[in-house]
Amino acid sequence: MSQQDVERVAAYNEERQREYEESELIRLLTDEATSAETKRAVLTYLQPWSNAFQRMISARVTYESDPKLRALALEHQEEEIGHDRILARSRAEDRELVWDPVIEAGASWFVDQFAVLPGVQRAVLAHLALEAGSLVFSQAGTKAFPEDEYFELHDEADVEHLEMGYEVLRQRDDWTVDSLVTVLDRAWQVIGVVSNRIAECAKRATVAA
Repeated sequence: MSQQDVERVAAYNEERQREYEESELIRLLTDEATSAETKRAVLTYLQPWSNAFQRMISARVTYESDPKLRALALEHQEEEIGHDRILARSRAEDRELVWDPVIEAGASWFVDQFAVLPGVQRAVLAHLALEAGSLVFSQAGTKAFPEDEYFELHDEADVEHLEMGYEVLRQRDDWTVDSLVTVLDRAWQVIGVVSNRIAECAKRATVAA
């Protein structure tokens, strides 16, 4: 595929990243006026999403049959294993694991897509959507929680994982710009819905407290 096509996909994805930077959840973490209790509550509602992320990347490995893409999926999985447990250590000890239907539904959509999409689109979903969203979130998290192990780890790793996706596009020709933009559009919509829900729940939990 041509470099111009890769750049078109990158331009679209970077636009969605910038939009996500202005989302309610990111502003909640970066706003100095947000209480420490609300920021900590974000971690509580992030935990089920982080747990589900492990299911997402495992589904990608399970359903990927292309040898090169499967090797990449396995590498990604190995580098992500245990990140949910790191987050659990970062959370306040007195908060139990929560369950939320919106967060679970968003996670289930990603798991389902890893089961049914073609290989390149799976890679795009993992690296250009999930990892790009995680990068934006982690950058906000490092401001809200300086020196936190979970956010420091992701702030470094997510850049590398994002680049993995663009490298796939440069190496393969079994994709079109339109098909990838469609996948990315849907993925960013789901990420937005889940993120808004996490922000809503965090604010509601601290008001109730």
